[in-house]
Amino acid sequence: MAGAFEGATRAAIAELIQTQAQASKFGYVLTHEGFQGLVDELYTLLVTSRSLKAAGDRLLSGGPMALGGNTRTPTLPRPKR
Repeated sequence: MAGAFEGATRAAIAELIQTQAQASKFGYVLTHEGFQGLVDELYTLLVTSRSLKAAGDRLLSGGPMALGGNTRTPTLPRPKR
């Protein structure tokens, strides 16, 4: 399962970078706005990943909250700018 997760995560990160960066003959260039957008998108990806992991852990544990009892989304502190 780690292989599928790794592949999906790498594809998502590559897509985020390609969306925010400008291709040039020297590689990719990020503007200040593109950099901030990339940070925001990576943060959202990380929060989503944690949320899905928590839901999967609840489901696998078979506890009383396994099927939607606790719908609180885990959060991370917002990055400082």
